[in-house]
Amino acid sequence: MKNYYKSPSSKIEIISFGGDGGLVSGSCHRVNFEGSDKGSGICVDYGLFQGRDERSARGERWNFTRVGDIAHGLTDILITHTHIDHTGRIPMVYKAGLTQRILATETTAIFMKPMLQNSALIQAREHLPNRLYDEFDVDKTLRYLKVVKPYVKVPIGQKNSQITAEFLPNGHVMGANSILIRTTNGDHQEQNILFTGDMGKPQQSLCGGYLDQVAKYPHDPIHILVVESTSFTREPISFEEKRTNLLNEINNVWRNGGNPLLPVLSFHRFQEILEMLHNSQGELIPDDCQIFIDAPLGMTLLDKFKKLSPEQLSNQYGDEADFYKNEDESFGRFNLKNLTVINSHEDSINLDKKLAGYPGKAIIIASGGMGEHGRSVNYLRGYFCKNPKNVVLFTCFQADGTKGAALVHHENVLNGRTKGAKVIKVDGFTSHISGPSETFAFLERFNLTKLETILITHGKNSARSAMMTEFQNRGYKANIILPNLNQKIEIIGQSANTSPYNFSSRSGRL
Repeated sequence: MKNYYKSPSSKIEIISFGGDGGLVSGSCHRVNFEGSDKGSGICVDYGLFQGRDERSARGERWNFTRVGDIAHGLTDILITHTHIDHTGRIPMVYKAGLTQRILATETTAIFMKPMLQNSALIQAREHLPNRLYDEFDVDKTLRYLKVVKPYVKVPIGQKNSQITAEFLPNGHVMGANSILIRTTNGDHQEQNILFTGDMGKPQQSLCGGYLDQVAKYPHDPIHILVVESTSFTREPISFEEKRTNLLNEINNVWRNGGNPLLPVLSFHRFQEILEMLHNSQGELIPDDCQIFIDAPLGMTLLDKFKKLSPEQLSNQYGDEADFYKNEDESFGRFNLKNLTVINSHEDSINLDKKLAGYPGKAIIIASGGMGEHGRSVNYLRGYFCKNPKNVVLFTCFQADGTKGAALVHHENVLNGRTKGAKVIKVDGFTSHISGPSETFAFLERFNLTKLETILITHGKNSARSAMMTEFQNRGYKANIILPNLNQKIEIIGQSANTSPYNFSSRSGRL
């Protein structure tokens, strides 16, 4: 299929190796610059496919896509943020013997090491043919990590290629960025590409929202926009409504004689929940409530949060910009009364038994926000969820094909126990930008007056189609493409040519 529009003359190829075709994980986009840019190639993110996203309709496992097809000939891998669906396949590159630079901001780099190490531990529990990499591969990966500063043009690509990348904090999670790639063709015409990455909210827990950053955004015209659409069809929910939803559900469980289990993602969501409980103790969370944290990775990452500089950890809480008045208040936001931290797996198993019919008020916060891995599995499979008075409160996005998604959609009720604990999805907990008004309030902070090509990614097809319609309704004349997985998009001269990428192999070898 060809679509024609005005564009500079040099050739750019963008190949979507993940986070496309209606999938919302595995984010990975390769960009090839040809002509005057001397064959430079870079990759934006290299994430892990999760849940049902991992397999094609024919049963092919996308996490085992041949590394050489994606990474051969690259100079740089640019990381938008730490989430595993954006970083989780990177160690495969270095396991294969390649040596590209990884570029990330300091805040992202701080969290990448424990996140990838934990991913390697999960891999170690798999049968050998299913393992993607190990801890040695992670250690090797981190040797190629180069820390860059936000709002600084960093040279990328081949030497003298005149391609730069600028990392622009966007309020999604700690360290999250959109990335602006600037290049010129032989006639010194600009070709600027904005990868939004996962876009954050105007106000955001812990890291602050994008409103804290937009005054620093550059005004260069954007010619090619690669934009995520995860929550485009969901209207935003205010912080106070989200907070109230969670605390009301917790109190409802107690009123009915049970206790809640909160399976959480260890990065950002875990710390967000702790902050919310801290600021609610003595009010909707009574002082005699016992809080149990069973999240080893979450606690490791929490220690990283506590060591961030005051500039990295926002003083904002909810919509109140200066909620924390000093450093002690800011770093005290994670402190909880009546807290017990569970360390060993054996202690986790024993706690499941102890709390199954616990007569007092308790909250369990356990790792494994999608119910697939982590300590939450001990309770989902154990005694706690045999008690029909107890409730599982999911706050995280549930990828299709995960245990959490099955439970939320009632495809499988806690291993067939129809009389077991109830499962509830608490609305409002997303770190993604939501709805058309919020999304375009962010996007139109950039100079889109010369926008020529839009690639809508990282969302279900219904969300991508809705975003395309909104661009058109707002009068954008750009060529809009909804890339399929492994689709190559050539932007050259006056045309955009799209075609499937030709894989040479499906093995996990280079």
